[in-house]
Amino acid sequence: MHELYLIILVFAAAFLFFGLIPGIGAFSVRSRWRLFRRRIQESSLFPFLSYSDLSRRADVPGRYRVFGQLEAIQGENRIWINTGGFTVEVDLQSAKLYFLPSFSTKAQTLPVERLEEVIPDEQPALVSWDQVFSLPAGTQMFIAGPLYSVEDRAVFRSRVKDPLLVVLYDGEQRTIVQRAIWGGRQRNEYWNQFTLVSLLTGSFCMLLLAYIFMRSTPSGLPPLFALSLAFFPISGLLPPGFILYYLYRFFWKRARLLRAQRDLLRLPLRYYKDSEGASRETVITLPTGEAYLCTQDANLLIKGELKIRGGNIPSIERGKIEEYLLFGAYKEKEDQRWMEAPQDPMAELVLVMGNPAMLAESCSRRARLFEYLSAVCVFSALALNLFLLLLVWHQVIR
Repeated sequence: MHELYLIILVFAAAFLFFGLIPGIGAFSVRSRWRLFRRRIQESSLFPFLSYSDLSRRADVPGRYRVFGQLEAIQGENRIWINTGGFTVEVDLQSAKLYFLPSFSTKAQTLPVERLEEVIPDEQPALVSWDQVFSLPAGTQMFIAGPLYSVEDRAVFRSRVKDPLLVVLYDGEQRTIVQRAIWGGRQRNEYWNQFTLVSLLTGSFCMLLLAYIFMRSTPSGLPPLFALSLAFFPISGLLPPGFILYYLYRFFWKRARLLRAQRDLLRLPLRYYKDSEGASRETVITLPTGEAYLCTQDANLLIKGELKIRGGNIPSIERGKIEEYLLFGAYKEKEDQRWMEAPQDPMAELVLVMGNPAMLAESCSRRARLFEYLSAVCVFSALALNLFLLLLVWHQVIR
């Protein structure tokens, strides 16, 4: 019975340091990036800041968005953004800055969206303003959030429950939303700010417990389990379980890709009150005042670069696409009706192959399946290698 208690102690400590603490960090990280993606989408519904808004005097701040370039840094927390028509002040005290990864130089030869080919497999960098020592003038920035009137000046500033969204990027404004939604997620949530310290502490505790147990019961199971679990951080990389470990990485990457595709498919639906609202002919008004149309009308003229979004290249039968939904700015003049890219750079001219809500749900189900497969593979790799380590240590210390 005494030996059973010691084994339970070993597994409890292993669960704490190798499972619970990194797991809490994983949920925290996933929640943080989910919030970032949601704030990007919400900010695209804010009105653009105009020159007339700079002189507004109100007790309740409005919520605006603006694209601009860094013009100057004033003091410790104030910066000035040049929008091209005017400058606006931004208070970055306690703000978080997101640095979007750049596009790849690889050209996309098809109109079908393949962001995995042009966006590096990395997440945006997240940095607190007090960790930023300098920024070059001309840095492109997207700011969204509360706008205050301070001493007759309009100032972007965070509120307690409504922080500023500050995104630094290069490239075109029209790519901001897609890049943020696609890449705004952790590559592996298990590896977070708590993981390294927790794994090292757990391994040290396992070695310490093994040493204590070996002084009293050197031939018992408790020291064998403790010594084996001390190698938990690297056990998945050892043969023969490393094959299952690489399968785990493949399945996890596939699940992450499907989650990104899911979020992109849902992206045009953010303008509608419910996902079903975009399954029929629907017109809404963008914050810029443009008419934004969801349609299945194949007779509309398309002007500009059309993105095609879906799981596969469109299947064309007898010269006609079988099923699709088209989103874009709707224009008409005299007898002409057409769709084009909206003036709002955060809205899209996009053709979705099928119903976006249904396609997104399919991606979500497949992502869960790959996540389960990745979990099975990694736990199988760990169990196999830890069992072999247990046999090795049994031969060494018996």
